[in-house]
Amino acid sequence: MLKSYSGTSAAIPSGIDDFEQVVADPAAFYADPASIVSDAGLTRTQRLRLLGEWAQDLVDRQVAENEGMAPEIPGAGAAETTLLRQVNAAIEHVEAAPEATPNLMTRVWRRLTAI
Repeated sequence: MLKSYSGTSAAIPSGIDDFEQVVADPAAFYADPASIVSDAGLTRTQRLRLLGEWAQDLVDRQVAENEGMAPEIPGAGAAETTLLRQVNAAIEHVEAAPEATPNLMTRVWRRLTAI
């Protein structure tokens, strides 16, 4: 479930450069970690990358707050801790699930477009 971004309906843009924009701030494109897990348009590797980046962002904010930097939103620390737990649970879920083997047509298409 993607959330609204800049007043428009957001979707993972096509192309690697656009995916990199999503990786830079997954929280801007997804409402919650479960949305990444359920996004059928992502590979297992992409899901793990997005979730890992989201978790790192949350950890970085917690470290900054622990070092005396004030959070952008007062009282956000507890909410971010809960969100970090959700992100870590989503990572565990994706890691535990076997990677789906693409069907024959998908494999052929990937091979043809990789040239």
